Amino acid sequence: MKPISKLLVAVHGTYDRPSMISEVTAVAGQSGGQVTLLGITDPPPDDPETQVALANLYEWTTTVQLRELNELRAELAQAGVSASVKQAAGKPYEAIIRAAVAGAYDLVMKPAAEDAGKLNFLFGSTDMQLFRLSPDPVWIFKPAPEKKLARVMIAVDPLAFDEEKSALAEKVLRWGKNVAELLGAKLHVLHLWDLQQEFTLRSQAGPRSVESLLQALEQRHRQWLDQAIAQSGIDADKITIHFRKGNAEEMIPSIAQAQKIDLLVMGTVGRTGIPGFFIGNTADSVLRQVNCSVLAIKPDGFRTPIKI
Repeated sequence: MKPISKLLVAVHGTYDRPSMISEVTAVAGQSGGQVTLLGITDPPPDDPETQVALANLYEWTTTVQLRELNELRAELAQAGVSASVKQAAGKPYEAIIRAAVAGAYDLVMKPAAEDAGKLNFLFGSTDMQLFRLSPDPVWIFKPAPEKKLARVMIAVDPLAFDEEKSALAEKVLRWGKNVAELLGAKLHVLHLWDLQQEFTLRSQAGPRSVESLLQALEQRHRQWLDQAIAQSGIDADKITIHFRKGNAEEMIPSIAQAQKIDLLVMGTVGRTGIPGFFIGNTADSVLRQVNCSVLAIKPDGFRTPIKI
């Protein structure tokens, strides 16, 4: 993958300022990337009379936001990170995606919405829309001021007979590897496998036949995982591999919590080039359960439905 040279940081909603500075500095400070701080406001109303009535309010809002963005820029500069400021109006997730694509950014970063916690979710509606619709890698980070990102886990699903999944798995592995190296973090790799309709097969084919099938399937998945890790350039002796049998929706969040993972790197789409199919049910379920920062990767060729 190419270096992270351009970062778009969406400054939206209520967020923890020390956490924002800490997270952006951790990435941009090590990569030397140029940062753009993007502020988003609601667009002026379409009704002319309402526009006139709210004109002063809209101007005041954008002025306050610009002051806040410049304060953030100054704090980042003190931390050795160069940043510029940009403002946009519109639905937050649409404005962020448009700015990211138009500016050819390598990575989109955003603090997790604090109001999402009211529903026991780390990620809010804007976060989930970015995970679903952004063609660029999206890093939504959990508020954790001054906390070092010590553990990165890649959830990967390589399948030798599925070119698209294998290509995405390779991309996710490379992103996870580079981010872990950038942060000096311990790298974990997780691969889950399972036998579909195992219960039914046991009743039809018998336990002995199913056990033989499970053993063969386990060996194949381990071989695919080892090959994918080797092709990504990751040193298998320097990582922790979690190779488990089980359901991804249940096990990814539980393993991430048990291992105290700070950043989960995962693919979030199963098909390319099909408007309307942006995120798989498994990924959606995982994102609604995890309690750590997430870096979501799309496959090459993914097309967003957002008009740029």
